[in-house]
Amino acid sequence: MNIKAVLFDMDGLMVDTESLATEAFIHSAKKQGYDMTKEETLMVLGFTTKSIYEFWENYFKNSDVSGKQLVDDHYKYIENVLFTTGPKKMPYIEELLKYLKENNYKVAVASSSNMNHIINNMEKTGLKKYIDEFASGAEVKNGKPAPDVFLLAAERLGVEPKKCLVLEDSKAGVIAGSSAGAKVIMVPDMFKPDDECKEKAYKIVNNLGEVINMLEENNNEKLNFYLELTKDW
Repeated sequence: MNIKAVLFDMDGLMVDTESLATEAFIHSAKKQGYDMTKEETLMVLGFTTKSIYEFWENYFKNSDVSGKQLVDDHYKYIENVLFTTGPKKMPYIEELLKYLKENNYKVAVASSSNMNHIINNMEKTGLKKYIDEFASGAEVKNGKPAPDVFLLAAERLGVEPKKCLVLEDSKAGVIAGSSAGAKVIMVPDMFKPDDECKEKAYKIVNNLGEVINMLEENNNEKLNFYLELTKDW
């Protein structure tokens, strides 16, 4: 892999906000007398805010549940948590970001969340200092699984998409990263990889610590190749 930059999804990959989102949807649906399942909440995993509104309004169009009110209440619930205590960092995220900085990789966050949420989460967790650029799904025409937000992040870093590594936990994100022309490593959180994820992802790993090991191996291979190439110079 000739990787110059790493593009991170945020929710469920860098910070543990997806379990909070599930909790928020179930809580908000109950306010309208609807018992939402965890599986239902995962149907919008990786969607932009606009797409989430559209999905639930359509999903509940023939019922007494207001999709718009559901999403409004969902975001109020999340913001109350995120803008007070902040989210929890995912395992190995800070170790990986430190490794990337020490080895001169460029780093961007490319998230479906709006920019206020991205910046708040990065500041609250102390991860913002490791990030070179940010790209939000609210800034692009098409959200994931379209590649737009990853293309925007790569452009802001000044790196060709084919020289970027995308880290994702959702199916929509894996498809988006692959469509952008980047190598994609999937780190599943709440979504179990299906056949399409396995086809489009370069690798599927258990945690971000394994990504450090992969990059180390890749760097060692490149170093050994260079040493072999120059040994007779």
